[in-house]
Amino acid sequence: MLVRFILGPAGSGKTYRCLTEIRAALQQAPEGLPLVLLAPKQATFQLERQLLAERSLPGYTRLHILSFERLAAWVFAQRGQAVPALLAEEGRVMVLRAILAQLQPRLRLFGASARQPGFAHQVSQLLRELQQHHLSPEHLRQLIARAQVGEPLHSKLHDLACVWAAYRDWLYRHRLQDTDSLLSLAADALEPQAQRSVEPELRVEGLWLDGFAQMTPQERRLLVAVVRRCRQATLAFCLEGQAPEQLPWHWPWASVARTYRQCRADIQALPGVQIEVVQLERRADRSRFNTAPALQHVERYWTEPKPYEGQDDGAGAVRVVMCPDPYAEAVFAAREIWRWVREQGGRFRDVAVLVRNLELYHDPVRRVFGRYGIPFFLDRRESIAHHPLAELTRFALRTIAFGWQQPDWFGALKTGLVPATDAEIDELETEALARGWAGAAWRQPLRVPGQAELTERLEQLRQRLMPPFLELEQALGQAPTGLQLSAALEHLWSRLGVMERLQRWSRREAPEAGWRSPAAWHTTAWAQLQQWLQNLALGFGEVALPLRDWLPIVEAGLARLTVGVIPPVLDQVLVGAIDRSRNPDLKRVFVLGLNETVFPAPPPPAGLLSELDRAKLEQLGCELGPNRQRHLGQEQFYGYIACTRAREQVVLTCARQAANGQALNPSVFIDYVRRLFPRLQIEEFNGPVDWADAQHAVELQIPVIQHAAAVSSASARLRTGAQPQASPAEAGTRSGWDHLACLEVFRPALARAQAWRTA
Repeated sequence: MLVRFILGPAGSGKTYRCLTEIRAALQQAPEGLPLVLLAPKQATFQLERQLLAERSLPGYTRLHILSFERLAAWVFAQRGQAVPALLAEEGRVMVLRAILAQLQPRLRLFGASARQPGFAHQVSQLLRELQQHHLSPEHLRQLIARAQVGEPLHSKLHDLACVWAAYRDWLYRHRLQDTDSLLSLAADALEPQAQRSVEPELRVEGLWLDGFAQMTPQERRLLVAVVRRCRQATLAFCLEGQAPEQLPWHWPWASVARTYRQCRADIQALPGVQIEVVQLERRADRSRFNTAPALQHVERYWTEPKPYEGQDDGAGAVRVVMCPDPYAEAVFAAREIWRWVREQGGRFRDVAVLVRNLELYHDPVRRVFGRYGIPFFLDRRESIAHHPLAELTRFALRTIAFGWQQPDWFGALKTGLVPATDAEIDELETEALARGWAGAAWRQPLRVPGQAELTERLEQLRQRLMPPFLELEQALGQAPTGLQLSAALEHLWSRLGVMERLQRWSRREAPEAGWRSPAAWHTTAWAQLQQWLQNLALGFGEVALPLRDWLPIVEAGLARLTVGVIPPVLDQVLVGAIDRSRNPDLKRVFVLGLNETVFPAPPPPAGLLSELDRAKLEQLGCELGPNRQRHLGQEQFYGYIACTRAREQVVLTCARQAANGQALNPSVFIDYVRRLFPRLQIEEFNGPVDWADAQHAVELQIPVIQHAAAVSSASARLRTGAQPQASPAEAGTRSGWDHLACLEVFRPALARAQAWRTA
């Protein structure tokens, strides 16, 4: 068995080589043993598009482009086995919330925080990390037995072992598996002793791996198990040559080199394997940057900056722009995108906006790109913790648990998922607040003294609203089980026609939103909440609890629900985080937020295990995730990737202050670029000031409104007998502004401005 490792820097052709080999194999034999291309989840769609971009390959059947999670499911399918019943992340958090409450008296350090909101989620994240590194409760107890483990690490490991063992026992009793154990289960199914069973043996013609900078021990174990059954395998890593024996923590390729060494050592231990290492050299004619020498210079000398010696100063391919704040950075990017599309015939799909932390920039980008009419896709999972259906579920249970109090009852009614209009709900709430209707008052006919018509209208509304919630109350009883709670909520959704209403929302909003349609969001939210109900029934089937005890468990599950949406159109700008988004075929890239404390990003909070705890565990041979130094090295790699993603131009922007007004300093990466291009001038952008330089009609709204106000004021002075004075320049441009004010695109803004003036 031949296993090749392809090593090369960014733009050297690793992905191109893998796709070329796959295309050739498919053309040579359209049928046969399966082929597998293993890539990060976010890259599978782009790789499929790249593979089918050439007309020589109209389609395929034997190739599978998979992430590690889908590879595990594919392994079970190939062996004729069903994927084990899995408890998803939301279900695990709910189960851990209940286990922590039960074990609270036995926990030494976590007992005081066991019932705190969000603590179950922190425990869930740490358990995931333990699973990924194959650390069982027995391993934790062995660590506790060592004399070197002092406090508070000793108590933390004790509590983690207790919770981890209780959770594992709970899974065993309910015949379930944790969702993070799927990769280990698939690797177990491929072990030699497992292959002696009656299920068909897995055989793979070829495997290709590309796009991974880091892999967990779980992922490496599954990879080795599949490689063992391949005739040949090709693994590509973004790595400049053979790494030094001692990896400097600040070296950009340190994390990739460590992953490469671990994979090579694991695969080299397989019997009968032949290792071949292919080093792709930098070649200007075959590089991604063959038309941009300045970008070639950035890639080659990123780690050891050397001044650019080209005839130009690099300004055509590399730009650095200083903006007042993140909103101005988004405005600058939008203007430049439109300029490139209009003046140079560019396509939106050839542009990406990359940031280090999308949480800081998704709101400015969403608002600005929406105003400028730029089609874009935010590559992030959206929280649905406050989706109307989640709010309905939350407030409906609170209404019954706390005796039909006004905040809970009207919280459920205001979700838009009940058979009443907003005006009817507002009228009912106004009277309820005025007359103190709460508790048992909702079970009796409503009366408004002296207003018979209002009384009849509100009573009809009450009779229309109450039945589904009374049925929910009756179904729940005093101490419902998980199955009863799940069935009761599903019945409430059905009685209110939630699915049909969400479909109507999608159809109504899609034409108005265009390419920003939230239709997929509603559909995916419905599916996610249906899965949450299944997890609730799966995890707490026969567990009976008082309704008030169910509330924190339900909230723990709802608070972490997220959905991901497939890009709705093809020609759109990708907006994503540098460590998540994968799109190697870009012409222009805007990297926003090159500021200290933003990019490079500071190390994440330590969580339940402090940095000192992790250092002690590492000394004992128990390594978890990357430490602070390795994290800083990863940030160097992300900076390298961000600046070498584009083929033609990379634009780096930084802000003088954050959205909250806090002063910011430029990133160290700005210094890197200035050392690479000493003659490069940093541009200043303070927003469009000259209407003649406008890139979109939205930039002309304020001048047009100001002109209309001036015309209105001049007309008023004429009516009073005063003669307005105008300079020749003003008179010459007035006709142009009059023409703009008549355009349809400005009429809504002018109408709003007129309404504000007359209000």
